Amino acid sequence: MNQMLEKHVETRSDDYWKKIIEDFQKLHENEERMERQLELEEIQRLKEETRKLQEANKQIEDANRQIEQMNQVMKQGIKAMLANGMSLELISKSLSKSEDEIMELLK
Repeated sequence: MNQMLEKHVETRSDDYWKKIIEDFQKLHENEERMERQLELEEIQRLKEETRKLQEANKQIEDANRQIEQMNQVMKQGIKAMLANGMSLELISKSLSKSEDEIMELLK
């Protein structure tokens, strides 16, 4: 009877420790899954921010191209005005730009 009782206690003790170990392993696995999930979410957030930055850069490049085109048109217009005998001072006043700005644009 005593041996049966000891055996029962050992079995219960072993089961108890097995359960604790299993619970600990599950907890550890869940923590790892949560960490991976957080990492994935961070990666997704960074991808979205990168996409937005790329779109903003594209818009900036487009705006810079448009400005360059406008500058070319203005440059051609100034050259035409100068070729038609208009003074730099008069061109400066009509464009609301300093003579230095106009000369810089013509370079």
